Amino acid sequence: MLDERLFYFIHGAVTLYFLKAGLYRIRRKEASRLERLCGYVLLYWGFLEVKDLLFYAAPIFRENYLSNLLILIDMTAVPAGCYFIIELLNTGWYTLRRALWLASPFLFAVLCYAVTGTAWIVDATFIFVWCYAVGFIIYMVYAVRRYNRLLAENYSNVERVHVRWLSGVAAMLAICLAVWTISSYYSSWVSDSLYQLTLLTMWVVALYYADRQQAPEIAPLPNVPKAHADSVLGDVLEQKLQRLMTEERLWVNPHLTLSDLAMQVGTNRTYLSNYLNNSLQTTFYDYVNDYRLQAALQHLHDADSTATMAEIAEQCGFNSLSTFRRVFVRAKGCSFNEYRAQIERSQSSK
Repeated sequence: MLDERLFYFIHGAVTLYFLKAGLYRIRRKEASRLERLCGYVLLYWGFLEVKDLLFYAAPIFRENYLSNLLILIDMTAVPAGCYFIIELLNTGWYTLRRALWLASPFLFAVLCYAVTGTAWIVDATFIFVWCYAVGFIIYMVYAVRRYNRLLAENYSNVERVHVRWLSGVAAMLAICLAVWTISSYYSSWVSDSLYQLTLLTMWVVALYYADRQQAPEIAPLPNVPKAHADSVLGDVLEQKLQRLMTEERLWVNPHLTLSDLAMQVGTNRTYLSNYLNNSLQTTFYDYVNDYRLQAALQHLHDADSTATMAEIAEQCGFNSLSTFRRVFVRAKGCSFNEYRAQIERSQSSK
């Protein structure tokens, strides 16, 4: 049958993708801790794919008990995928003990069904998987906000360290779970092929962004009371910051970080961050990019300037056009081109 042959082709391609991608990340000498963890997760998903190929090829595995047992084993892919995302948002989180704790409900379900063969365990685990996924997505929302707050307090450019792409991966995960649930209860060559394609799409997108992700080498800042921060820093810090930003134009460096600025000022990043947050009511990201934006606006208001948006962004310290566009629209409420057109109309009417 055409449907069956198509399924085996897609399933085989997905299996090879997982195995090849996983081995590449594990064997690469320069691989980071996160990349190696991702490699092991991919290999585990590849193992599950191989297991399913055997299930379809061998009639004995189609018997109801073994079929349900293999479906329960498939569910362990959910916590395995979670390991990668948690480690991405919390560097150093992963340990074998934590991994086993996160997967323990799934392993317990597999063990209970293997011993008792009770059918309701499968249905109950499906419900648990969906609750688990919803709970994890809620956690992701919280963790991403905390992660973004950490970036804003330490980086002036977040283009290679942001995790905005995780929202798309979370949406694809929900779609993937829905298709997998349908294919588990109403198995057919078409539904199984559709699941394999959604699974492959989710991982291709996730790995595309993950491979370009740079792990921020920073730790959360301890809380320092506002009064203490003000008394320690005061007017001296403000004067130093003004000189460094207006005269030495440190903001031109697109890779400027909170630690870099703190070193130039002669304080530590904890006090500097608290001064920005408490005294100036801003974050390091907004503080630096405001200087960059003001410089860009000067270019725009210069009637003799013919610089393009890309040239202005680069000259003003923006590391990417996307960051420049985002900062510009948030500050001015319109795009760069719209703002430039307004200025040109204003100048031509004079």
